[in-house]
Amino acid sequence: MHRIILILFSCFLVLFSQAETLKQLKKKQQKAKQNIEMTNRLLRENQRTQKNTVSNLAVLKKQISERQTLIKSLNEEVFLLDRNLNVLNKEKVELETQLSEAKAEYAKLIRHGYYHKTRSSQLMFVFSSESVSQAYRRMRYVQQYSRYRKEQTQKIQELTDALNGKQQALIATKNAKSETLINKQQEHQNLQRSQEKKEQMLSSLTKKESELKVLLEKQQKQAAQLNKKVDDMIAAEIAAAERRAKAKADAERKAKQKSTASAKSSDSKSSTASSSAPSVSMTKEEGLIAGGFEANRGRLPWPVKGVITGHFGLHPHPVLDHVQVNNKGIYIQTSSGADACAVYDGEVTQVFAIPGNNTAIIVKHGNYRTVYANLGAAYVQSGTKVKSRQKLGRVYVDASKENRSELYFMVYKNAALQNPEVWLSK
Repeated sequence: MHRIILILFSCFLVLFSQAETLKQLKKKQQKAKQNIEMTNRLLRENQRTQKNTVSNLAVLKKQISERQTLIKSLNEEVFLLDRNLNVLNKEKVELETQLSEAKAEYAKLIRHGYYHKTRSSQLMFVFSSESVSQAYRRMRYVQQYSRYRKEQTQKIQELTDALNGKQQALIATKNAKSETLINKQQEHQNLQRSQEKKEQMLSSLTKKESELKVLLEKQQKQAAQLNKKVDDMIAAEIAAAERRAKAKADAERKAKQKSTASAKSSDSKSSTASSSAPSVSMTKEEGLIAGGFEANRGRLPWPVKGVITGHFGLHPHPVLDHVQVNNKGIYIQTSSGADACAVYDGEVTQVFAIPGNNTAIIVKHGNYRTVYANLGAAYVQSGTKVKSRQKLGRVYVDASKENRSELYFMVYKNAALQNPEVWLSK
């Protein structure tokens, strides 16, 4: 009995652990499905022009990656469901063994009870005792026997209910496995279609090499203008902050000198100690914001929902051979009419326009800054305090690029560029 209880308890722990894992897999699958739907929406919007573009190719690659993630998760789910079936079958066998033993024991009790089935026979059994002690023991035996029969009846009922529960769990798990296998087969078919479409798109784009080179040169020229403008603005902001910090330090030093009747030598030492001002100073509030921004590395919300069509840093062009692309930020393709949102609390320091990149916004988060470029309209102005996820402006819809909406997003720490992808949530 104790052995069976131990086995069932061990099986319960295994099933509980696997149930948690299955729950995590379901969340992963749900996220992959949402990303696939988003890529489908972007591709549907771009199908109106019936043109193949590098951005569409990037969206399709993202879709393929998400389908592969989904299929991998479905494979893991099938594996876990198989393990669950093995555990449930093992539990079922143990319960059937225990139920068979309980029924056999109960049958013995019934046969034995046949000879003592009346109240009078039980009384005769007690009163026929040779002593009071024996009578007492026989009376206890009759009571225990009756109680034991009731316990066996209850045990058989409980085992029967437990066995029925296992049968239902087995059926549900088998159904879940069948459904998962069907979904897996469908996703394999979808993946094959997406891969075929990608090859067709890549073949079509390869034939437009000269056109793509012109477009790339134009984009890089526009990006370089924006990058320089942003670099200059941030450098000016940092220089102004340093001047303010130095002026504040000088004022505090002079105030201290006036209020202190110290010796001439002490004045000299004080002047020498405070001759150099801090490089970049932050207020207590700015320090807290910067700390919060840094603590949320890898968990910041996306400025828009979409697909990264241009990654940060130096990487090969997706179509053109022997061509490298060097991005100072990331390009995120989003749905038409989407709004760009602040990724963290901060203050808007710049709202400006630049040819080819439309309107851009810089938001300061302590010693960090985020840049949101290619906006068609701005909802904020310089000096506006913003909260995380607050709308900053509408992403520009470019009629010359098949009505594509694409946000250019950058992250700085002081004047140093950061890879935005490592800051955003996965």
